[in-house]
Amino acid sequence: MRTRALASALGLALATDVAPAQFGPQPAQPPQPAYPLSPPSTGSQPAGLPSAPPPQTPRAPFFPPRTPDSRVPAPGEPRFLPIGPGMSPPLGPSPLAQPRDLVQPQPLQGPSETESPVPRVDPSVKLPHPENLLAIDAATLTVRRATGAWELWAGRTLLRDFGPADRDAGEMLRAMRSMRPTEWGRIGSPRTVVEYGLTSGEPPKMHANARNAQPIDRKTVRAESVRGAWVLRDDANILLNFGSAKADAEQAVAVVRRYGFNRLGLVGVPTPSAAYFYSAPEIPGHVEKETPNAALIRAAQEQSLTRTGVDVPGVGYVGEQVAIDPLKLEVKKVQNEWVLLHGPDVLGRFGYSELTARDALRVVKDGRFTQFCRVGSPGVTFFLVNGQPPKKVPFDVQGMRFEPADVRARETVPGVWAVCDATGRTVLPAAGKDDAELVAGVIRAFKFDQLCKVGQSPKAQMTFFARVGR
Repeated sequence: MRTRALASALGLALATDVAPAQFGPQPAQPPQPAYPLSPPSTGSQPAGLPSAPPPQTPRAPFFPPRTPDSRVPAPGEPRFLPIGPGMSPPLGPSPLAQPRDLVQPQPLQGPSETESPVPRVDPSVKLPHPENLLAIDAATLTVRRATGAWELWAGRTLLRDFGPADRDAGEMLRAMRSMRPTEWGRIGSPRTVVEYGLTSGEPPKMHANARNAQPIDRKTVRAESVRGAWVLRDDANILLNFGSAKADAEQAVAVVRRYGFNRLGLVGVPTPSAAYFYSAPEIPGHVEKETPNAALIRAAQEQSLTRTGVDVPGVGYVGEQVAIDPLKLEVKKVQNEWVLLHGPDVLGRFGYSELTARDALRVVKDGRFTQFCRVGSPGVTFFLVNGQPPKKVPFDVQGMRFEPADVRARETVPGVWAVCDATGRTVLPAAGKDDAELVAGVIRAFKFDQLCKVGQSPKAQMTFFARVGR
């Protein structure tokens, strides 16, 4: 056993000594350099080995150049950041970095040439009629929903009913809050056409943030009759339509000039549901140039008026005529009374009878009436179909028949006038002689031959003329 172990150890030792001799002499390995700051020469590269990659020289960090004034600034002196690549030079010391005693107060500057002066009351302009003003608190303005309609309230006072138009109510609320008025004025009777706000009798200093507004030229603003309707207009646009109310149009002109209003805010698209005056900044001396199509635009505005006078053949414009939009017709209960409405206009009053009001709505829609007309002091009403008398009406609403050529104004008793037929039967009562002659002339011009009624009670019905005999 000992002999076998000694033989194994001797064989291992012999193999170790003989191994270098079997493979011949080994080539010498080149020494490893420290950090190659420069590429090695090609002559020292051993044969058979790949060339070493070029060494990467580290980039030196950037230090901003020192300026002559590189000392540490004393307290209170401005401090500058060093200017590096891609940096712009400093604009100057910040006022916050300076001591308080070095900051110079700036004098107050007056309004520049591009700013308009604050609107003030012009005492030289007198209003033709007393103002309809309501004291309000802008902090109490709210929008409420009642019986399916959106209403604008100031405290406990209802300002306007917007019906289902919730966006219009919210827009009007924002405009009034931005102006912060203490008084709210209205122009128009029986329907409100335009409104405006005052702050302690002065025009508001804050202007409304109106989404839709039209400029007002105070130099050319005026009241003018267009197609039998009184409108507020300037040389560029027709701004408001007051119908037959000449006094309201003149009051609006005086309000614009007295308080310096230069904008008309409109609420609602495409048909405005409310309008209000306000003042906005403008450039002094700036004059709008008239466009080449200004005359065509004015003519189109005049033809598109939805509230005009009634064009009576052979007579001219009298009374008031409203173009009917079927989508605006509705039956509504107003102050315990059922009425047929077309926007702000009341077509008929029916007291406590909702059924009669809906019958009247059916008559208007089935007859396809396109114009609602009102003439005379007591409000004699009738409908037209494209400018012509209606010829088809339901049998249950047909009433008194008469011959149009025989209708005359007659004094039934001393001081009481009426429109009567040839037999002396009263067709309609009148407020006076002039009123009776006007209504009789309208009947003869349109050749009405029947007085139709919806409802049995004289105080709760809708009456209108028709021509059904021929």
